Amino acid sequence: MIFPLLLTYARNMGATHFLGGIIGSVYGGLQLFSSPLVGSWSDVRGRKFVLQICFLVSGTSYALLGVAPDLGFVILARVMAGLFKHTQTLCRAYLADVSLPDTESGVFGRFNAMSSLGFIVGPTIGGHLAETPHGFFWVCTIGASVFLLCGGLVWLLMPDVKPIKTNKAQENAGVAQIIHFIKQIKWSSHWDHFLVRFFLSFATLIYRSNFALLLDYMFNFSAKTVGYIISFQGIVSAVSGFLVGTLAHWYKDHTKLLLFVAVTQTLSLVGLTYAPTTLILMCCLVPLCISNAVGRVSITKITVDRCHKDEIGAVVGLGQSITSLARMLSPLVAGVAQSISIHGPGVSGAGSAAVGAVILSLMSKKPTIAILKED
Repeated sequence: MIFPLLLTYARNMGATHFLGGIIGSVYGGLQLFSSPLVGSWSDVRGRKFVLQICFLVSGTSYALLGVAPDLGFVILARVMAGLFKHTQTLCRAYLADVSLPDTESGVFGRFNAMSSLGFIVGPTIGGHLAETPHGFFWVCTIGASVFLLCGGLVWLLMPDVKPIKTNKAQENAGVAQIIHFIKQIKWSSHWDHFLVRFFLSFATLIYRSNFALLLDYMFNFSAKTVGYIISFQGIVSAVSGFLVGTLAHWYKDHTKLLLFVAVTQTLSLVGLTYAPTTLILMCCLVPLCISNAVGRVSITKITVDRCHKDEIGAVVGLGQSITSLARMLSPLVAGVAQSISIHGPGVSGAGSAAVGAVILSLMSKKPTIAILKED
């Protein structure tokens, strides 16, 4: 609901293009560093407690954003969200805690499908409310209320999962101790799938950063038509999410499944970049959305399978940091590529996905790494 309106709201308050860029990037920049810290905090303090804190602070940040009297408060609200809005990361870690290994793919797929539904409904509601008097205030108020409501639901309904190997010292761990816990993790077991996560995320994000401009240039689409196309992508992603579990069970090896995803992503991005007609464009969007939905589940499953039970929060959090890094870099690279050619971002995205496919082909030839999670 909020993000599509944020930069327009900031510019109406007098933000320059440079300051608008800072407001847009401060969230991703802070997420890059705070994700593994908050994830590790949940490893030692418990998912439920940390998740409630994150919902509370996130809701407060959006409430502050809605009543911000100046740009300083807008930046403060984004800083709060950047530090604590790790609700999806923590939910994935919790699902990994409570799910059986052979059901995790289906669980993560359904979770991502529900997230996709939010991206269909949210922008529509936000867009309509924004056109009413004090519309941005009401959008932020509803957004804050949803976060606070979710925090209440966690408190009332969500069974707690006690962290493994915890003691009083860990329960009261400060930032320095949490960093020490993070350093104890065997990160050499994760570098390859983190690289894959970066290149596949970067491929999609750099293309999306240029998507509306490309549609306007190639087909002269209106903003309304672009909005419908984005909603169509959300619908395909949501449906795909519900089917990921079946596909993963059929494939069995998530590394090979992710390799198929990377190849599909590469070909889809090439097709989208040079699509001569609307029909071909829509036909290329479908496999891209499906591959993205499957890829998110597969990379999460690979990440969880490489972790000890008491490391899941930190490692999943760092994985989110990798995505945040791609989110920070993609607009910059897209701008440079676009200055060379209107097709530059699409070609760059396809190249990034192809690099991910090469890394995955090498990963698939390695001996299978044993699952480290404890029963």
